[in-house]
Amino acid sequence: MKSVTISIHGRVQGVGFRWTTAHLANRMHVVGWVKNELDGSVTVRAQADDNSLNAFIEAIRHSPTPYARVNDVKVTLSNIEDFKKFTITD
Repeated sequence: MKSVTISIHGRVQGVGFRWTTAHLANRMHVVGWVKNELDGSVTVRAQADDNSLNAFIEAIRHSPTPYARVNDVKVTLSNIEDFKKFTITD
């Protein structure tokens, strides 16, 4: 099990990015959360086995929604938490 924080910059707000990211996470058995940031970016906390997490990050790099434009993705390791599911937060 691995846990990361992902910071996504580009046109990622107001285009369904959080919803499609949550849908993708649920399909890939990733738990955690996604939220919009005040600076226009999106932050994701994601936790899963290495293979699922790597595939999830790669899908985010290529944008889970056709309306978004991902310019930059930064991934940092995080502490494991007791997430039960993947949620959208404000």
